[in-house]
Amino acid sequence: MLVQKIINNDFTPLAPNDTASKALAKMDAWHATCLPVVEPTTGKLVGQIRLNQLIDLADESIEISKLSLESPASVFPHQHIFEVARQMLMHEVRIIPVIDSDQTYQGIAEKKNVLEALSGLLNVSVSGSVISVEVESQDYTLSELVHLIESENARILGVAVEAPKGSVESFQVSFKLNIKDTSGISQSLRRHGYKVQSEDQSELLKFDISDRADELMRYLDV
Repeated sequence: MLVQKIINNDFTPLAPNDTASKALAKMDAWHATCLPVVEPTTGKLVGQIRLNQLIDLADESIEISKLSLESPASVFPHQHIFEVARQMLMHEVRIIPVIDSDQTYQGIAEKKNVLEALSGLLNVSVSGSVISVEVESQDYTLSELVHLIESENARILGVAVEAPKGSVESFQVSFKLNIKDTSGISQSLRRHGYKVQSEDQSELLKFDISDRADELMRYLDV
């Protein structure tokens, strides 16, 4: 899914001549700690202001242009929502402006819409099972895993891959499947040397892929 599918055009960004008190009020209304600043005459994104720059001001009537605006985080309409999630995590924001190639403001992407889109991509609400496999880095081939699973007459509805990090040298791959009984798939994977970490014959929301989504939600809850 691309950013253009989740753009919110109802949000009015801050202008450089807006006061700190107006910025604080808007942050409160949108439950945000960072907001974009757009020059109204040109429509260009010129910066962003954070709550910690405003919270202890002695004079909240000061214009935000008098403060040090940060270089803004932003995304383009043609980018994937994965990039929005990455930017939100990196910059610790829950609202991120969408701009065109000329830095002209188009709207915002909100945390809640990103999470809804990610949930849809992972088919979180669809009934089925989850199976998680541990794969050594040198042996990791997604195509083989897909082939083995589909050979057991299962359809893959979602895939979550956790890459090696730190001292961990293996990939953790979780598959959301359209079937409830994963015993045949587990046996096939083990015959081919794969380590099956978990099998879920109930609902997705209890295990692996939902855990990945929940972890992302916690990270984005800034």
